[in-house]
Amino acid sequence: MAHIHSILPLVAEAVGSENAPMKNLARQLTIRQAQRTADFLLLYRELTNRGMQPLVIKGIILRDLYPQPEQRPSTDEDLLVSDSDYPLLRDALLDCSLHIDGDPAPDAEEITFRDPERHLYLEVHRRLFAEGSDAYGDCNAPFIHALERSIMVEIQGVRFRTLSPTDHMLYLLCHAYKHLLHGGVGIRQICDMGLFAARYGSELDWEHIASACETLHIRRFAAALFAIGETYLGLAAPAAFAGCDEDLEPLLEDILSGGIYGAEDIDRLHSSTLTLDAVAADRTGRRRGGALRSVFPPAKDLSGRYAYLRTKPWLLPTAWVQRIWGYLAGRKAVRPTETLRIGRDRIALLKRYGIID
Repeated sequence: MAHIHSILPLVAEAVGSENAPMKNLARQLTIRQAQRTADFLLLYRELTNRGMQPLVIKGIILRDLYPQPEQRPSTDEDLLVSDSDYPLLRDALLDCSLHIDGDPAPDAEEITFRDPERHLYLEVHRRLFAEGSDAYGDCNAPFIHALERSIMVEIQGVRFRTLSPTDHMLYLLCHAYKHLLHGGVGIRQICDMGLFAARYGSELDWEHIASACETLHIRRFAAALFAIGETYLGLAAPAAFAGCDEDLEPLLEDILSGGIYGAEDIDRLHSSTLTLDAVAADRTGRRRGGALRSVFPPAKDLSGRYAYLRTKPWLLPTAWVQRIWGYLAGRKAVRPTETLRIGRDRIALLKRYGIID
C-alpha cells in the first residue's frame, strides 16, 4: 500500500522493514529522486543565470519539509509563470535540451517539458487551475496576485522563487480538492499539508485560508484532511480547522482505496466524469448529465487530453471514439456498471463533506 501511495521510502525507513525486495525498491526510489533533484537544481540555477526565476510549486519545496527529502518522491516539478514571461521560459527550457510533450495550443494553461536523459519532467503552468472547469475553475480566484506576493527560499544552496506560505497552503488544499474530483486524494498530500502547517504555521494567515475554503465550499473537506493527519499521522491540525466533527472513515477509506490520486482503479478514474459533472452542476445550477455525460462528455471536459478540440470542437465525436477505444485497448477494460457505482458513492462522499448540496 505504501508503494501504491508513492511513500514507500518513507514507510520503509520508519518501520525498518526486513522485506529485502521492498527495502531495495525503496533505496532505488530514493536514489532516483536524488538524481531528479540534482538535475532540477542545475536547471533552475541555469534559469536564474539567464535572469528567470519562475515560481516553483510543490515538488522540491515540499520535499524540503521532510527529514530525508529524497525519501518523498516527486515525479515532476511544477512551475508557475505569467503569460508575458512564458515565451522566454519556453525558449530557455528548449535551449536547455528539454522538449515539449505533444502539441499544446498557443493558449494552453499547462505545458509539459521533458528531458528523459536527465530525469527532468516539468509541468509549466500559466494558471494554477483550468479556468474552463465549472467544477474547480473558481479556485484560481484567491491566486490572482500570487506572483506579486511570491517569496524567495533557499534549498541546497539554490534560491527558488515560490508562493507565499499562505498562498502555498491554500493551494495545497485546493489541489487536493481538484484531485478528489478527478479520482482521489493521496495520503502523501496529507503528509505534505501537515508538515507545511508545522513549518510555516506562525507565518500563515489562517483566517484568510479558512475564509477562502468556505467560499470554495471545501472548508469541511479541508478540516477532515487535517483531522486525518492529526488522528493517524500525529500531525497537529491548525486551530482554524481543529475540532472537526465529521466522520473521517468514509474519506479515509476513499483515500486508501484509491492509491495515488485514485490511479489504481480504471473504473474509479473513469467515474471522475460523474463527480466533476455533479460539482459543475451544483456550481452552475444546471441539471446533472448523469451516466450519458460520463460516456459522452462535452468538448471542454476533453480538451486537456485531446488538444485538437481547443481549436476544432466539431471533432468531438472523434474524441469520443478515440477515448472509448483507448479504454477498450487498455490492459483493463472499463466496467460501466462498476464505474456508475463508484461515481454514485463518490458523489455521496462530496455531499457528506459539504462540497455539494
